[in-house]
Amino acid sequence: LVNNGGVTTRSFARDSGFDVDSHVTNVDFLSYVSLTKALIPSWESQSSSKPLIINTSSVAGKVGVPVRTSYCGAKFAIQGWFDAFRIEQLMVGHPVDVLNVVLGSARTNVYQNAIAESAYTTFIHQRIESGMDPEFVVERVLATAYARHKEIWIALKREMILLYLRQYFPEAVYKRFVNGFSTRYEAEKRSHQTNDEL
Repeated sequence: LVNNGGVTTRSFARDSGFDVDSHVTNVDFLSYVSLTKALIPSWESQSSSKPLIINTSSVAGKVGVPVRTSYCGAKFAIQGWFDAFRIEQLMVGHPVDVLNVVLGSARTNVYQNAIAESAYTTFIHQRIESGMDPEFVVERVLATAYARHKEIWIALKREMILLYLRQYFPEAVYKRFVNGFSTRYEAEKRSHQTNDEL
């Protein structure tokens, strides 16, 4: 089973309604849970093979990123639910392999199709055009799935460093995010205001 649903936002939490959180959670997390639960009976009736679930998660499932609040919440949920589910199935005698793919910036249309948007937030998506080739990502995922690993990080160098720093130095990452994103937000805001005045 490959769970690859994804919809995102470009919105501050304060600017979007609960319907946005609900929709993003349904697509990005609960759809994974629903499909997995639908297949449990057939998996458990076939003792000859061990099921494999591949979940597309995100760097945003490990690191909270501003203006992607709902997306982060859903992607964090994938990690927790499927890590627990993997252990549960082993406990009841019906083990499954679960691969959580922590994916960084890849050249897809997910950001252009964001369902909610706040003003002055395009700065958050500037790396997408220079992101990873989707074919490269698929090759890495398939190789890792074949090896039956539990998690893989596929990301640009800067994102990989961020993941390691978040794991071992969370306070430093928080301070860097506050400074970096605040500066970029204010710069974009000033640029728009200047253009409006012209």
